[in-house]
Amino acid sequence: MKVYLCDCARLTERDLPAYLDALPPGRRAYAVRYRLAPDRATAAVGFLLVAKMIRDRDPHFPLSDWAIGEHGKPFIPGAPFAFSLSHADGLCAAVLSGSVIGLDVERIRPLRPALLPRFCTPDEIALCDGDPDLAVKIWTQREARAKENGRGIGQKLISLPTEGVTSRRVTVGGRDFFLSYTANEPPEIVTFAPEELLK
Repeated sequence: MKVYLCDCARLTERDLPAYLDALPPGRRAYAVRYRLAPDRATAAVGFLLVAKMIRDRDPHFPLSDWAIGEHGKPFIPGAPFAFSLSHADGLCAAVLSGSVIGLDVERIRPLRPALLPRFCTPDEIALCDGDPDLAVKIWTQREARAKENGRGIGQKLISLPTEGVTSRRVTVGGRDFFLSYTANEPPEIVTFAPEELLK
């Protein structure tokens, strides 16, 4: 299982036109609706990262714009594979699979205790008291499940199982993240600079 990463935290407003111009019309319209340059950058780079994964898997697959499912989950009509994409603090992460999959990435940082009951059971909250990083790990596991089932974070996250979700701590650009996805295979992490996605 390959997970592709791209750190676009350093892209500036001046860099963005090249990335936006590389998008199909629907994705470009989606990206430019964001007011802040970092958000436009992650929207653009996220699409290009998934496109890179698809080209690496099947160079002859005709890449088109994404379609959006009922609850906002993107997919490629007619593709024999599924993908999941996540971004946090300038890091984009994507995974491609022959079956439905969910992936989430979050920067490791202290979380407000009031947030924990949204995605942690009472027993998990007790464990997080001695290990604040664990809260971020559990959060990514449950969000990966939410992305897998396609119903997103509007559902009750605490009810989603974490069994069978692979989690890994990664450091990119001096920042620490938890990366979780809904498969048992250990990931091969492949990292790209943003400009590599324009080739």
